[in-house]
Amino acid sequence: MPRILIVDDDFEIVSLLTEVLKREGHEIESACEPVDGMRKARAILPDLIILDYHMPGTTGAHLFESLRRNQSSKLTPILFMSGEASPEQILAEISDSELSQFLAKPVHLEDFRRVVRELLAVGEKFPKPKKEKK
Repeated sequence: MPRILIVDDDFEIVSLLTEVLKREGHEIESACEPVDGMRKARAILPDLIILDYHMPGTTGAHLFESLRRNQSSKLTPILFMSGEASPEQILAEISDSELSQFLAKPVHLEDFRRVVRELLAVGEKFPKPKKEKK
């Protein structure tokens, strides 16, 4: 069962995406703050991270950079979502197009399911990370 981490400060979005993904058979974890998202990414080693671009205190791009510098999440597929930033703005800030995609909010659920499947398939090409020693 693929494990997905949702990092978004909007509780309604997290609830909706969690419901949709659980129906698809995924195990879901969530975080509403970037620091908590990074901590959970290190702890649970998700197969996919869904990341809001605008969050309190930082942007998704900053968390993205931290995730990519971290050994345990550097090859984890990331789906960026935003209702405020443009795809061009976000895609200019990320460097690994095969491992990252963008969807605008409000998201069309068919597109969301398709992109999740695509990113999980891409992630299967890479070795699964091992938990970091503390």
